[in-house]
Amino acid sequence: MVHAQKCTVSGLHNCRISLVRFSGAIEAAFGLTREVMFFYSPYPDLQIRELKAAKDAIKKLHRDVTPDVIFVWTPDPRARQKLDDWSTGGFLAIPLTSADATDPVSLVALLRDYIYARDLFYESTPVRGDRFFGRRQLMQALRDDVQNQRVAGLFGLRKAGKTSVLTQLADDVGNENRLVILRDLESLPSPPTDPIPSLIKDLRADLLEILQRRGLKSRPLGQLASDADASDFRRAMQAVLRSLAKESVTLVLLLDEIEYLTPSDRIDISEGDMTSVSQFLGALRSLVQENENFTFVLSGLTSAIVENGRLFGRPNPLFSWAKTHFLAPFDRAEADELATSVGARMGINIDEPALATFFEATGGHAFLYRSLASSVVQKLPVDVFQRRIARADVLRDLDDWKRTVAGNINEMISHVRRYYPLEAVMLDLLLDSPSDFGEIANEQPMELRHLMSLGLVEKDGNSYQGATVLSLL
Repeated sequence: MVHAQKCTVSGLHNCRISLVRFSGAIEAAFGLTREVMFFYSPYPDLQIRELKAAKDAIKKLHRDVTPDVIFVWTPDPRARQKLDDWSTGGFLAIPLTSADATDPVSLVALLRDYIYARDLFYESTPVRGDRFFGRRQLMQALRDDVQNQRVAGLFGLRKAGKTSVLTQLADDVGNENRLVILRDLESLPSPPTDPIPSLIKDLRADLLEILQRRGLKSRPLGQLASDADASDFRRAMQAVLRSLAKESVTLVLLLDEIEYLTPSDRIDISEGDMTSVSQFLGALRSLVQENENFTFVLSGLTSAIVENGRLFGRPNPLFSWAKTHFLAPFDRAEADELATSVGARMGINIDEPALATFFEATGGHAFLYRSLASSVVQKLPVDVFQRRIARADVLRDLDDWKRTVAGNINEMISHVRRYYPLEAVMLDLLLDSPSDFGEIANEQPMELRHLMSLGLVEKDGNSYQGATVLSLL
C-alpha cells in the first residue's frame, strides 16, 4: 500500500480509499502499470453514488492512478452483480469479495476473470481522454484554430473518428473562461423541411443551460421567439457575447454531422431553395467577425459547405474563409500506439508482425483497425497467465472479419457517392481502368485532393492506386 485516506464525500465518511502497487509479474500480466485504487465501503447495501465518489476521487488525488480500474470491498452480498452492471464506458469495478484473502492465486484468477474479459478495442461511442489516440498534429492545429478565432471545418469518411476528435477538442479547449458547446445535427429535419428553425431551438437550449449554470447573462436568448430566424438569433447572440466579453468569457460552437445542412442527394446545394442555411452560416460568420470571444468549428462528411462558391442560391459565406482539415487514417506509428496501449490494458502483448498485419489489412482506418483488433481479441484464450497476439492470430481471423465489415465498407463508399459525386466517378475509373486515372486526376486537382485526404487513393511514384479500404469492397 502506498497511500490511504478517508473518503471526503458527504455521507460517505466511513468509507476508505487506498492506493496499491502490485508485483512486477502481476503488473506485466494484466497491464496495471500504475497505482490502483481500492475502495472500502462498510455499508451492506452498496450504492452507485459510492462508486461515483471513488471515480471522482481518482481525478482529485493528483497522483498517477490507473484511471479505468478500481477494486471495491463491501459486505453487500450483491456487490458483484451491482458492480458488473455499473462497469460501463471502459471503466471496470472489480469486487474484492469474490477473492479469497488467504489465497494469492484467487486474486490472480479474479484479475483474469475481469481484465481478460474486457474488449477495449470495441468502441461504439466517441472516445476521449486516455481512450483517444494519435491525431497529434490535427489536434494541435484545431486547438490553434480555436485559440486564434479561425473558423475550421473537419471532414472525413464515416466512422473515421470525427466525433471523437470534436469531443476531445471540447475537453482540450474548454475551461472556466471558454465555454464549449458540441451539437450533433443528425436529429435535424430533412428537406424539404427547413432545418434551421430546429437548429436555432437546439442551440438556444444548449446556450441557456450552460450560461445559466455559470450564472452568466442569458436573457436575450431566453426572450428569443419560438419562430426566430437567423437574424433574430444573431442579434440575441450579439448581446450575449458582448456581456460575456465583460466577464472575459469566450464561446465556441462545435457543429457535428454538418452534412444534414447540405443533403446533396435531395437538393442542389449550389442553387437549391434552402436559403436559410446560407443565412444562418452568414450570421455565424458575422458574429465571429464582430466579436473577439466567439468562433465555431464544423465537422462532417462533405467539405462542400466551405468549398462551394455558392450555397443554396447565395454566395457561400464560408467560401475561402473557413480553414479545411481532413481526417485521414492513422499512420503506422499512431496505429501501433493504439494497439499496444489498448492491448496492454487487457494484459495483451502484440508482436511486431501482428502490428504490421493489423495495419496492412485496414490501412489504418480507425473503425476498421479497432474492429479487426476486437475480432482477434475475442478469440484469444482467457485461461492463461499471459496473452499475446501473433501474426498468425490476425491472419486466421482475417477472412471472417472481412465478411463482417463488408456492410460497413459499402456504407462508407455509398456516402462518398452521395456527397462527392465526381470523386465517386473517379474512384470507379481507378478500379476499372487504373491506367486512365492519372489523366483525369490531373484535370481534377481538388477532387484528387479529396480522395487522397479521405484515405481512398494513394500515390505510388507517378501513378495512383486505391487505398486498402477499397480492397475490402
